[in-house]
Amino acid sequence: MDSMDSMYDVLLQLPLFQGVSRAKISELIEKTKFHFLKYKSGEQIVSKGEECTHLKFLISGCVRSEMVNKSGKIRVSEVLCAPNVLSPNHLFGRNTNYPSDLYAVEETGIMQIDKQTFIRIMQDESIILINLLNIISRRSQKSVETFLALSSGNVKERLAFWVLCFTQRKSIDVRVICKQKDLYTFFGVQRSVFMNALNELKEDGIIDYSTHEITILDREKLKAILTTDDDD
Repeated sequence: MDSMDSMYDVLLQLPLFQGVSRAKISELIEKTKFHFLKYKSGEQIVSKGEECTHLKFLISGCVRSEMVNKSGKIRVSEVLCAPNVLSPNHLFGRNTNYPSDLYAVEETGIMQIDKQTFIRIMQDESIILINLLNIISRRSQKSVETFLALSSGNVKERLAFWVLCFTQRKSIDVRVICKQKDLYTFFGVQRSVFMNALNELKEDGIIDYSTHEITILDREKLKAILTTDDDD
């Protein structure tokens, strides 16, 4: 970034730094060795399965994330725009590999710090540690909620919760790429029931779809159809 003030403004917008004072962030900027990387449009930033050894901050531009299931039949794609953090929940734990491929949508800037440096920062500033724990806990809890949602509720609610679970709150251009048969088989419903749900969502302006792709037009409206409150 061009100045400490602009760096501060970027970090302050990230959930990891919510509640941290300006003085503390300024101190971190002065003492921490950040690495800055630039990517051209279409360039791959991360490969699925690559080990997550650094915490990556998206400070400019946009990144497309593409996640594919084991069979390769269902792919979920979303675009994340700056400021954002890329896969912070995969920096620690048994599986520290990135779950998806990440590509620059346009000229994109990444700021990263290595794991050991980030550990030192968390030890020095408990608010950052608490913020990370909240992010990790929320995403962990979503696994249980997804299981419960897929076994109850109508098809629209189940589809909504599934899409929301595997995409981030501020993501845009969310797409589910797969054959319709694979998706209604996955949800365990008949084709007619599944198609009725898609048509109702399309009429409400929430999605558009073709035989091989569902595009989320309004993620907030998709979230609104859930019967329970969810901070996403």
